[in-house]
Amino acid sequence: MRNKLAHPAVAAVAVMAVVVLAGTVHAADFAPAGAKATLSVEYRFVSKGSDAPSKDGVFKVREWDVLRSAEVVAVLEATKPQPMPAMHPVDAQQQAKQRKQQKQVAQSAAQMAPMMAGAQAIVAKCGEDEKCIERETMKIGAGLAGTQQLDDTLKSGRETAAVLKPGADRYQRWQGKSQTGRFEITERWHVVHKDPICMSLPRGQCTHDLERKGGGEFAPSGSAAMMEIDTQGSTMMLALPGPIGLLAYTETPSTDEPSGTHDTPTPKGPVKSQMPLRLAGDNKSVGGPIKLALKGGWRSQSGQQVVNLGAGGWHSVSGEPGKLVVKWRFVAQ
Repeated sequence: MRNKLAHPAVAAVAVMAVVVLAGTVHAADFAPAGAKATLSVEYRFVSKGSDAPSKDGVFKVREWDVLRSAEVVAVLEATKPQPMPAMHPVDAQQQAKQRKQQKQVAQSAAQMAPMMAGAQAIVAKCGEDEKCIERETMKIGAGLAGTQQLDDTLKSGRETAAVLKPGADRYQRWQGKSQTGRFEITERWHVVHKDPICMSLPRGQCTHDLERKGGGEFAPSGSAAMMEIDTQGSTMMLALPGPIGLLAYTETPSTDEPSGTHDTPTPKGPVKSQMPLRLAGDNKSVGGPIKLALKGGWRSQSGQQVVNLGAGGWHSVSGEPGKLVVKWRFVAQ
């Protein structure tokens, strides 16, 4: 049996259906697909200070010293380099190319419509009969040989293949695969107040202290961390791995407040509890993704972010001001 692709009609269909990928030589420095990298992140929230006595004279002393920290290490894996971004925004030149491709495909589809209808008719008539397919294809080929329709169709196929040909690889994305980490909580809160219920106590005031301590390992887990480099723009898009899970701690209150001071009675003795590590404030989040300029070779990058946050509040008062400092480092193996 002769090769059916030798017939002009089938050749035209093949030109439309298959985009020939040409190898491109470029100087971009990429890691092999499957290569590993680590993205290490340190989250450190600190809030320390004291308030002046309240204007109504109820609160005499309010002091706090809060440290909440977490360290996360994510393992990332390199994906195959691509000419188009997965995390970076598509630039104006790329958008123009996409519009051109869409227009060319629509034009080529219209040009190919009669021939595609003929090919569908052959399939409907012949089914799996190869001799029938060959015979009918030869008829179409003979009828189109030397015609302007065939020339236009072949030209459209070549133009479409040229427009759809991908450019040189420019981007490489690193996808998080797993992560581990640890955390620590150390807090001290001290309040002296003159609630009327405290009048029976010395100096007519109550003292309430609270300590929180905790620490440990996060359970190993998958990771949503991602990083993408743009070798042409010398930039990176970064999505940091956050702590997965709550931070466990033991809360120990100490107070001389009489019963009934609070609607919810103060617990006696240590109490186990949990809290999340806040990663957003100032109308921004440290998680990302964020766009950053590459500093030197992309295989080793580091940076820092600072976000103003409140400590969360305690003793019926709004959150105390603090700062979350996030330090990260990416290292490709």
